[in-house]
Amino acid sequence: MDKLIRPVFTLDLNYKIEPGLVTIAKYDGTHPCVTAATTAGKVLIHSPHRRNAVTTGRMIWSESNKEIATLNVNDSITALCSGQFLPDNDKDILVIGTSTNVLVYHVHDNKDVFYMDCSDGVKSLALGSFRDMKTTILMVGGNSSVHGYNHKGEEVFWTAVGDVVTSMILMDYNKDGLNELIVSSEDYNIRVFKDKILTELSETEVVTNLTALPENRFAYSVSNGTVGVYEQEVRLWRVKSKNFTISLKCYDLLGQGNMQLITGWSNGKIDCRSIKTGEVFFKDNMNHGLAGVVEGDYRSNGKTDLICISVDGEVKGYTTTKIMPTIPGVTMEQDTIRMLLAQKQSLMMELKHYENNTKYNETVTNQTESFESQGVIPANTRLQIAINTNEGKPNVKPHVEIFIATNNTTIIRAVMIFAEGIFKGETHVVHPPASQLKSEVSVPLYLLKDTPVDIHIKALIGFPNSIQFHVFEVTRQLPRFAMYSLQRNNFPVKPKEFVEFRVNERLQRICMWINQNFLFSSDVEFESGPNLILNLRNLRNNQEIVLIFEISGKVTLHAENLGLAADLVQSLGSFLNLDNLESKANFPSEEENIQNFMKKLQEIQDARLRLGTDVADRLGQIRTLVIRAEDARLNDLKEMPKYYNELMVLNKEIINGNNIRLHNYNEGVESMKKINAIIQQASRLRGNIFVVELESRL
Repeated sequence: MDKLIRPVFTLDLNYKIEPGLVTIAKYDGTHPCVTAATTAGKVLIHSPHRRNAVTTGRMIWSESNKEIATLNVNDSITALCSGQFLPDNDKDILVIGTSTNVLVYHVHDNKDVFYMDCSDGVKSLALGSFRDMKTTILMVGGNSSVHGYNHKGEEVFWTAVGDVVTSMILMDYNKDGLNELIVSSEDYNIRVFKDKILTELSETEVVTNLTALPENRFAYSVSNGTVGVYEQEVRLWRVKSKNFTISLKCYDLLGQGNMQLITGWSNGKIDCRSIKTGEVFFKDNMNHGLAGVVEGDYRSNGKTDLICISVDGEVKGYTTTKIMPTIPGVTMEQDTIRMLLAQKQSLMMELKHYENNTKYNETVTNQTESFESQGVIPANTRLQIAINTNEGKPNVKPHVEIFIATNNTTIIRAVMIFAEGIFKGETHVVHPPASQLKSEVSVPLYLLKDTPVDIHIKALIGFPNSIQFHVFEVTRQLPRFAMYSLQRNNFPVKPKEFVEFRVNERLQRICMWINQNFLFSSDVEFESGPNLILNLRNLRNNQEIVLIFEISGKVTLHAENLGLAADLVQSLGSFLNLDNLESKANFPSEEENIQNFMKKLQEIQDARLRLGTDVADRLGQIRTLVIRAEDARLNDLKEMPKYYNELMVLNKEIINGNNIRLHNYNEGVESMKKINAIIQQASRLRGNIFVVELESRL
């Protein structure tokens, strides 16, 4: 198939391109232009259909290449996007994000639509419709928040995000006919926003790219080289590479009427995958790493092309190529044949291993020893798995423990455990030395986050003298709150922090939620009494948690950690299918923290104003000294060193002041991130009282 797909055009921009900062737009409403940020801090616009243009405003047309124009931004470019933004105007506009501001630029008219300072910086941009708003919205993602602006530059949306925004898309996530905002951030999470957070998905590392797909799906990439596809909360597939993804694009390269996922990689590889299965249909390579993958009618033949741009400025264009006949049912039949052939190969390999295992070793007189050396094990051999919390022994941290054993005298030669977010590299191998081989193995797990995890276990089972081993595969799921152990005795004093709300559910159904989400040695049951009380201990930090469920429907969750309380509320609300929940919360330590952060921000703001005034005064002094030094050079050379020495002192003072401003800025950014994290966690309590109290204190 690779041989049948070839580039339909190639060209060279002769500019170095920043990875990930590539877009395409119809600035005149008709002809697409590839737009990219260069390593020199300029925005390059390639317009192969240019007729004539006048160099005015920000845009400067190249003398050597009449198809290329550049925009001087005078700041480091951090994000680019384009699209129709102005009402009743079919011309695309260009949005440029920098570390301090966002510029909305009308390329065709060569003028600014609006220019705005962004104190949080600009890390990601997205244009599109959102909720039931009538006009197109520009979403600007910063250090720890997302702002939405209309075409007049008015802020119409704001929400807090737990960390630096890495990517955003607007798409219909929940099939309600309206777009939701999907945001990824550096805290490894993907969040879906509407009026509130609809869903939160966790990955093992930073999610770097998001792109919308047909049928309400979206693709994502992770900084560790993972690429995958979600359909709402269900991950359809994922693959991992030693390289990392630069760009994701949805395009029908095979001409089958179904879109495929096009991925551009850091090593220059381009691949085309099935959206449903992740199967690779096509691969190609560029001479340098990819900078971006876009789609547009670049040959003006009424047919869109897939355009791949490398960091070295190389451009390749691919078009839809019909690889297979479009007879109904043919594609399905070929997929079935391919699947059956792969299954046949796997079964043939397994049969070959069985034949090797059953060969009689004529050189060994003891038949039992021969069978053992060849790896034959009793037919009734079973692998038994038990997962429990272990509160630890002296010098051993509390953890979750997986106990693996066989039901006979066979030994476990090695155990491989695959799990996301637990082990570095997602894989852990236990391989005891030959002298310590037994029929049981214990594997400790130290869980850093409260997320459900699928544990895939592969164990090699045989005898001590076996050459070949049988592979047993078992899959278990760790519940979300596995790192909390049940304490039989009541705590003398409950944590003073709590969240309180009411639900109309029987306590027996609450017990079902508890048994599904906690890892207790036996199931919790409610038979009678006024309430159900659980005393828990956090194995990570030894904090105490008390959950009180009253038969009247009142629920009180006592926990020092606001994030844990929010996770408990979200998990219970999802299990009970609650759309709305009024809650009352009391977290005095978090209120004190947010007050301290706000006080610190005020001090930083005051210091910034003072430093700005000092810089202005010193600049006036510098101008005066430069004039005096120039006069001294002409009239009195003996006085000239004195003025230049004073200039050097002022220069050092300005440098020191700038370093102080930079330090204050970084502290301010960190304080804002922590404030936004508290606000976001408070919003996940699904109540308004705590948030209103916080806002009143601000």
